[in-house]
Amino acid sequence: MDFEVEMGVIIGTGNEMGKPIHVDEAKDHIFGYVLLNDWSARDLQTWEYVPLGPFTAKNFGTSISPWIVTPDALTPFKVKLPEQDPKPLSYLAGKDLYSYDVHLEVHLSGEGKRKQEDFTKISVTNYKYMYWTAEQQIAHHTVSGCKLNYGDILGSGIIAY
Repeated sequence: MDFEVEMGVIIGTGNEMGKPIHVDEAKDHIFGYVLLNDWSARDLQTWEYVPLGPFTAKNFGTSISPWIVTPDALTPFKVKLPEQDPKPLSYLAGKDLYSYDVHLEVHLSGEGKRKQEDFTKISVTNYKYMYWTAEQQIAHHTVSGCKLNYGDILGSGIIAY
């Protein structure tokens, strides 16, 4: 099993089937953000990756935090998005692309281990290093006509830097 710390975006307002959400309007469709763990069975993934890609190794479990943080609550942590190179396609080139400076760490402890020194650090990252914004992901998800509904969750993908 692999831990993949991600951010999840909770959709607040969906779209009509077949009607894309423009990247500059996507922020109006975000209800909030959660921490997300996309569980992966790496042994299965290695076997099925060619020719299937991530398939059954990634379709069995996702965990999210028990709270949702609104975009307004994240405003103090808003940061300029790093330059996107290569440049995004025109439908993903927004006027105000930004991210949030959210430090993320994953620690694991065994049964009966309650002291922080007994925990093992598994992952350290920051949401500000994401290449794509949540708004770009929403625009890309809907450009082919896909419908989003209230409560849908989109995972950011692994946050690496």
